[in-house]
Amino acid sequence: MKNLVIYGVSNPVIIKLIDAINQEKKIYDILGFVKSPDNEPATEVMGYPVLGEEECIPGLMEKEEVYFFCNINYSPAQMKEADMKLEKYGCHVVSLIHPDIDMRHVVHGKNLMLCEGAILGPGVRIGNHLTCRLGSIISHEVTIEDFVYISPGVTVCGNARLKDGCDIGAGATILPKRTIGKNTIVGAGAVVTKDMPDNVTAAGVPARIIKQGGHTAGD
Repeated sequence: MKNLVIYGVSNPVIIKLIDAINQEKKIYDILGFVKSPDNEPATEVMGYPVLGEEECIPGLMEKEEVYFFCNINYSPAQMKEADMKLEKYGCHVVSLIHPDIDMRHVVHGKNLMLCEGAILGPGVRIGNHLTCRLGSIISHEVTIEDFVYISPGVTVCGNARLKDGCDIGAGATILPKRTIGKNTIVGAGAVVTKDMPDNVTAAGVPARIIKQGGHTAGD
């Protein structure tokens, strides 16, 4: 069994996901959470202890079979900062993928959070630190780069591309062969019918750019 430490305390839905992974055979024993500097004060999350802040990571790594999951997805900048911290300490980082999700013919990196009801088609390529929430559909031959956030109920059609740091709102649809630029935000319910450039916010049906600026380095 693997001992699991969760870095970041703001997303308690992760406990349900781990419970689903452990249902048939227990794979992870949750040691607790490590608080990031951005988190509110807390002593426990859904019954699991908050073990401390970043300074406690070296001590935790002395335990046998310890793995980490980065539970920070507020913005690309914060995700990258958290990733660098875990890398600095040499942490073994895992992905948390709901057991009902068919990952055959999917190529992926590390630290994925793929929640219940997500569907991934053949030929999907995923980078690092993807969060894909409940019931989203990723069709065939989609490319998803690093630090991408996909909200519940999103549909990404075949051969689309989601570039680094983009954020897709709940219920949005990305039509086939469309590209969403780096750090671009797509609003909830939007239908993207044409490519979106880097660093914009788009919304509506069909989606139009409503402002310059998406997720920036300071987010």
